[in-house]
Amino acid sequence: MKIRTAWLALITIAATSVQAQEISWPQELVADDGSVVLIYQPQIETFSGNNLEGRSAVSVKTSASNNVPVFGAIWFEARIDTDRDTRTAVIRDVEIADVRFADASEDQMQRLAEFIETEIEGSSFTISVDQLLADLDGDLESAGEAGLKHEPPKIVLSTEPALLVSIDGDPVMQEIEGTKYERVVNTAFLIVRDKKDYYLYIGSNAWYQSKAIAGPWASTKRVPADIAKLVEPADGEDVMTENVRIIVATEPTELIVSDGEPSWAPVEGMNLLYMDNTDSNAFLELSTQKYYVLLSGRWYRGEGMLGALQWAHVPNDELPEAFSDVPEDSVNGSILSQVAGTPQAREAVLDNTIPQTAAINRDDHSFSVDYDGTPDFAPIEDIRVEYAQNTSAAVFRYGNLYYACDDGVWYVANSATGPWSVATEIPDAIYKIPTSNPHHNVTYVKVYDVTPQVVYVGYTPGYFGSYYYSGAVIYGTGWHYSPWYGPHYYPRYPTWGFHVTYNPWYGWGVGVSWTNGPFRFTFSSHGAWWGVGGYRPYPRPVVYGGYRKTNININVDNSINIGGGRNRPEARPNLYNKPEKATRVAQRPEVAARRQAQPANNVQNNVLTDRAGNVYRRDDNGSWSQRDQGQWKPPQNLDRSSPQIPASRPSQPVAQRPSERPSANRPAQQPSGARPSTRPAPGARPAQPAVRPQLERDFNARQQGARRTQSFERQSPQRRRPR
Repeated sequence: MKIRTAWLALITIAATSVQAQEISWPQELVADDGSVVLIYQPQIETFSGNNLEGRSAVSVKTSASNNVPVFGAIWFEARIDTDRDTRTAVIRDVEIADVRFADASEDQMQRLAEFIETEIEGSSFTISVDQLLADLDGDLESAGEAGLKHEPPKIVLSTEPALLVSIDGDPVMQEIEGTKYERVVNTAFLIVRDKKDYYLYIGSNAWYQSKAIAGPWASTKRVPADIAKLVEPADGEDVMTENVRIIVATEPTELIVSDGEPSWAPVEGMNLLYMDNTDSNAFLELSTQKYYVLLSGRWYRGEGMLGALQWAHVPNDELPEAFSDVPEDSVNGSILSQVAGTPQAREAVLDNTIPQTAAINRDDHSFSVDYDGTPDFAPIEDIRVEYAQNTSAAVFRYGNLYYACDDGVWYVANSATGPWSVATEIPDAIYKIPTSNPHHNVTYVKVYDVTPQVVYVGYTPGYFGSYYYSGAVIYGTGWHYSPWYGPHYYPRYPTWGFHVTYNPWYGWGVGVSWTNGPFRFTFSSHGAWWGVGGYRPYPRPVVYGGYRKTNININVDNSINIGGGRNRPEARPNLYNKPEKATRVAQRPEVAARRQAQPANNVQNNVLTDRAGNVYRRDDNGSWSQRDQGQWKPPQNLDRSSPQIPASRPSQPVAQRPSERPSANRPAQQPSGARPSTRPAPGARPAQPAVRPQLERDFNARQQGARRTQSFERQSPQRRRPR
């Protein structure tokens, strides 16, 4: 019998983390007659998009069994809803594909299968993203590499406090309405020109002045009043900014600032030095006397650090072995996420596949587009899709329809100017937009499912510019995208010039900075310089303490979070939680109390199943026992491969399946990229390698996920730093 259930997953979008006891395993459901179904933490087999396949060990206690637990295994296919703010995921729309009970006779099998179906249908089960992530055992190569570029930017080392002012090509001047001044529009900085001089605002009430935009720049207190009024004065005392060196760059450039001449210290226990007087990641390999720097997740090798140097790109999986041995808890531990082959890099790659999901009301019509003039579309190479150039929005024309992606939601219209409706499907051609196009990031936003009321959507970190490359994740495509110039200026996302770094606890951070003693100066640019509506004033800079290896998390709402070390600060905000977009997110019905699975009290999460449906338990000493005829017994052949047993000779009772019938909860067309099912055929026990290694891997992953979940919860509720 094929049992189909609908586990209606209900995910509550909240600002605080779900408490530990709500996402611990195993979880139980109690029937009206007192019977109990206990579900152990799922063991994931495949995960693609929001599709999940896995298996779980279960036990059932009923009056018919005198409340003695009957152990078995279930295989399932499901969808998950994820909330990366709370790092929780809820399993929904589960189809149970197979049920096997080691303790059941053939007569008991059907009754147990029907009981499980009755009790689980409509129930909700929550798992943390970290538990899910730790259990993934996918092939990293299946992540796929986009057509990225890795040519090194110009790398500048300054031994004195310095600030990199990046301009997107030659300066483009634009009149400031209502004044006699002009500003440079193709930069994230405020640069204003009067008849004779340029004025640069660097924050903390500090202005610089120069006769030429390339410099030299000098600190000044004499700023025309009309220019000074263009920024809001910073609160508090001014910091020392008079001696900051201003470096203006009109080509891709990265700035490394050291406190004096480079100073090198040994990385504990290895033939590797790191520059200890900089906030950047710079290393010297002693055996080869080669220098390495980490920029936007990419590694570059050179012959020195000072002067005009030639740098060569080094793929993340071709670094010297010493980099893999950097201690995780050291000041340089965060680089391990960009060193292919390390557990940290593997986890970062897998985390890059976890989507943020939401249910969007199909009747939402809130989206609109502002164009700089009449909509202007240009072809995208090699595909029959065009994109709008004169807007900051991601708008495309394909055939007779127009598609737009806004904060992780797809819209469709018959006209470039709307009205826009929530899209229920996206042409495959749009997902072929290459990295050479500035809107390649929209290919990481998917439509997963459709009902008459809502559209289930989601985006993975690629939407923010986090891409897989050579066994690790890197930031940005490396391509330079031409901006739009008109009455409005619309820049495109850059890879270089914004001090992009990765922290394994919360992902990519971006800012522009100088280091000056114990101070670090940063300001946010996401959503400001290249925000919707074209060129806008930027939030004022803020100075925070914290010098060595302090990372910046730049948020979609322009706030900045700063943190370092191994504790997890605030995660990147969920785009679907933006207050101004709240009405488009569907309100989900509450699940009945008895349908909300609860963590089982005083039950260890130490029962697992192998791929053949045998059930095992691990004790505190690390020994395994196998469930057999109602008893835990020493396992047989745990370290030997087993042959396949054909369906005509089932080794244990198997629930029979009815013919296929359609599900109202699933669309006819599944998202591309889903891998084939690995569950066993009915009545067959598949050949499998020795069981112990897989059981140990799954158990250790389960423990690791629990530790990471508890670590995250200890940091909650999250606190934002002031803007």
